[in-house]
Amino acid sequence: MSASAPEPPRLDLSFVRRGGRTVIDRRLFAWPFVLTRSFHTDGARPDLLSVILQTGSGAVHGEDRLTQRFTLREGAAVSVTTQGATSVHRAEPGARAVEQVQLRVAAGASLDYRPEPRILFPDAALCQVLELDCAADAVALVTDAFTMHDPDGQGRLFRELDSTVIVRRPSQEPLLIDRTQLRDPGTALFKGRRAFGSAVLMLPDMHDRAAIRLRVIDTPAHIDELYAAASLLPESVGIGIRLAARELRQLRAGFDAVAALVREIDLGARAAQAPSAAATARPTAA
Repeated sequence: MSASAPEPPRLDLSFVRRGGRTVIDRRLFAWPFVLTRSFHTDGARPDLLSVILQTGSGAVHGEDRLTQRFTLREGAAVSVTTQGATSVHRAEPGARAVEQVQLRVAAGASLDYRPEPRILFPDAALCQVLELDCAADAVALVTDAFTMHDPDGQGRLFRELDSTVIVRRPSQEPLLIDRTQLRDPGTALFKGRRAFGSAVLMLPDMHDRAAIRLRVIDTPAHIDELYAAASLLPESVGIGIRLAARELRQLRAGFDAVAALVREIDLGARAAQAPSAAATARPTAA
């Protein structure tokens, strides 16, 4: 018997650059995803399109199967976030929710992908896979985070978290496969911290990634009760970042600090590459 065809994405967005701005050229979504307006609000990056994803359910349930695909064509610039932290509710024994996210970032494109963290409720079970295909001269900051919550205040924890991040250059074998598996964890494992996050930062070869790694570590140092670590990815293609905090607000502040640093680096590089007004001015008749 032949294998069944993969399910089409329930959210499928494609972005292109037109007339100096990024616009959506493919917009397909089905329950539970909702997409309303997108915005151009960044004065320093007028080409940047900001997208806020919403869900009709507002949560992930025990047997959900959610697939998303984001495709950035050459030169597109996109910021993606969500309406708020997403609750992951209890799953029946033997069941778990599955979420797959595919990010494709073409040459010269820029992606800031920062969904709000998952809130894992008691007995929640979630398997998530994030695949990032990023061109060598593109910029991408991709984050993932979770926290834990027991509404009864009894300290009960989630049942399972299986999270995989895969990073590739387009049409190549994976450069990185990073997998986290937690099953029936005990509270001692988290050492008093309740919010955890990771990020992948991809930058073009023109940047000194080793020096930027040190800046990434120093950037959130002023945030109390936040632990930050960063390391170079295989072949030094990018930077992997880990954050751990006592509370979700500290984790968010850490990601915001890293994103601000990436923005500063990216804007500086673009300004340096832009031809000066003197060089591009047309000669005028005497």
